Amino acid sequence: MVFRRSRAVAHGWQLREMLRQREPAIRMGGWANPSADPEQQVNYLAAANFNAEFFLTQIVSHHAVEQVARFLDIAARRRLDLPGVFGVFFYRSANPRTLNELKAFLPVPAEGLTRDFAKGASAEDVCARTIRALMDVGARHFYISNLPASRAPQVLSSILERAGVHQV
Repeated sequence: MVFRRSRAVAHGWQLREMLRQREPAIRMGGWANPSADPEQQVNYLAAANFNAEFFLTQIVSHHAVEQVARFLDIAARRRLDLPGVFGVFFYRSANPRTLNELKAFLPVPAEGLTRDFAKGASAEDVCARTIRALMDVGARHFYISNLPASRAPQVLSSILERAGVHQV
């Protein structure tokens, strides 16, 4: 049985508004989902009551980069100037059971990942392909979920090198 707590507010912007009233100098971000209706997502980000200085996205993949491209095109047309940080997941394998479990939390391009790994791509290659594809459509900032904690700096360095990202 799953117990869910009721939400304190119906929408994230309401919580950010409450926090902003209490601490005006705090910098906050909100969420966007490029896999959802891009017009609606940009509307949320552009709303006067969004109350954030940046946005983070749900996990995205090079297997659905056209959704991110549409989202970014609409944001550019609307002159949305909020910086965005795009979510990338470090898939360690194409284990069907793991990918199926992950589907409860994020969009998982299981078929594409299975093809990538079957063709010999490493986990670092797959992650780098997503970052490179996102950069190619205009995304500039990323966060990577699921890096192995004990080797995170080395794995991140390998991913960035494979993606052609020059570290500063």
